Amino acid sequence: MTTCCMRLQLSPGSYDVSIVDSNQCDRCVKSKKMLGHIWQYFYTSYLRYWLKWICRHLTGTCELQRICSGQRPGATRATKAEYSLKSSKNKVLTAALLSTEDHLEQCVNQIMREKKIKPQKDPMFKESLHVCLAQITGYKSLYVSVENLRKEVFNSDNVEHETMLLKLWDLLMPTVKLDSRITKQWGEIGFQGDDPKTDFRGMGLLGLINLVFFSEHYTEEARHVLSHANHPKLGYSYAIVGINLTEMAYSLLKSGALKPHFYNTVLGKPELQHFHQLYCYLAYEFDKFWVAEEPESIMQFNFYREKFHSHIKTQLQDPHVSLTLTVCPKN
Repeated sequence: MTTCCMRLQLSPGSYDVSIVDSNQCDRCVKSKKMLGHIWQYFYTSYLRYWLKWICRHLTGTCELQRICSGQRPGATRATKAEYSLKSSKNKVLTAALLSTEDHLEQCVNQIMREKKIKPQKDPMFKESLHVCLAQITGYKSLYVSVENLRKEVFNSDNVEHETMLLKLWDLLMPTVKLDSRITKQWGEIGFQGDDPKTDFRGMGLLGLINLVFFSEHYTEEARHVLSHANHPKLGYSYAIVGINLTEMAYSLLKSGALKPHFYNTVLGKPELQHFHQLYCYLAYEFDKFWVAEEPESIMQFNFYREKFHSHIKTQLQDPHVSLTLTVCPKN
C-alpha cells in the first residue's frame, strides 16, 4: 500500500524505511484542497441557503435572530453575525459591514425592516445586533486609527513628540536626569543609538505611544520589565523589543487575528486605548516568556520572538480568549 509521506520506523535490532513518491503526496494535498473548495462553493451557493430557509420556517426567526438570541455576547456571537452578514445576498445586510458609528442605529432599523423583525416579538434583538455591529465595524475603524499612527513619522521639531519621548525617560528612570537630548544614556532603556528617533522608523509614532502607555499606566510593571532587560545574562534591548512587539500587535490586528480578543473584551466599539492595553499584555508576557526560556544570548531573539508569536496566535484561536493584564493599571 502506497503512502503519502516518508516514514522511518525503528525497532530493536531492525529498521524499516518507506520512501514516498513526493509527486503523489503533492497530488494528495491538491486533491484535498480542491475538494475543500468544491464543498465550500456548494455550501455557500446552495446548501446554506436551503438550510437557512428550513430553519426560518421551523423556528419563525431569521439567521441573525437565532445568532443574537442563541449566543452570549462575545466573540462567538459577533463572529457568526459577521459571517452571516458577509455571506448574505441581501445588499442591506452586506452594506451593514461598512456602516459608520453614527449610522449604526439606522442600519439596525433597516435590517429589521428588511427581515420583518417585530420589536415586540424579539425585544432583545435590536440591542444585540447593535452591539455586534459596533464590534465588527469598530474593529475596522480601530485598524485605520492604528495605521495612521504607524504612518506618522517621529519628528524632533514636533513639541508633542519630543515631550512624549522625554516623558518615557522620566517614567522609567525617575532618579536619573538626561545629560542632553542626544546622549548615549538612551541605551539604558534599550534604544540603539544616541538619538531614539531613528528607532521609530518602522512603527512610527505608534511605537513610542505604546512604550509610554505601558510605562504610564503600569509603571511598576514597566520598571520591573526594564530591570529584566538590563540583566547581565538574560538582558535585551527594552525599547527595541517594545517596538518589535508593537509590530507584532499591529500585524495581528491587520490580519484580523485580534477579533476574538476585542469581541470578548469590548462590548461595543474598540478604541485606541484597547489596542494599547493589548500591547501592555504582550510586553509583560513576553518578558515572562523570555526569562522562563533562558536564551543563551540576544542573538536568539528572532527564534524566541517567533515562538512567542506562535503562542499568542494559538491563544487567539480560542473563542473565549481575553489577552488582558491581570495587574491593575494606574488611574
